Amino acid sequence: MDNSASNDKIKDKGRRRFLALSGGLGLLWLGAAAYPVYKFISPQPVPDPFGEEGRAVVKKLTPADCVRPGSGGNGSIGNIGVIVFRTPEGELRAFTSKCTHAGCNVNFTGEKIVCHCHGGQYDLTGKNISGPPPKPLTQLKVFEENGVLYVAPLDKTEKA
Repeated sequence: MDNSASNDKIKDKGRRRFLALSGGLGLLWLGAAAYPVYKFISPQPVPDPFGEEGRAVVKKLTPADCVRPGSGGNGSIGNIGVIVFRTPEGELRAFTSKCTHAGCNVNFTGEKIVCHCHGGQYDLTGKNISGPPPKPLTQLKVFEENGVLYVAPLDKTEKA
């Protein structure tokens, strides 16, 4: 009996070692499979649309689109909508095109900026003048350089 008890202990150790090794490999495999899933579903930081230079190229609009007073339109920087236009006095202006009421896209009409979702209206300074928008539009600096329109965030000290 002594011999068979000793064989059972050896077999038991072998089983335990096999189960421990199998469990460890299973956990390792599970971790290796879960890490890419975690990286995919974890929130990513939103890239700064103005980049290191502190300015962004306006896409879908050129300086030629904003030459005449009262002309302009909607463009974009990254995945953010912008409106660039020339006022009747000839000043170039830019605002984000996100309505401050419900986040709809606003459009430049030549005389004012309009949100068609709920009838909100802004004047050419971005101030909300009618409808439900609670705040003015976010103003951006706008300038032309080498035939390209650029926008940049307003400094805190600058006034609209």
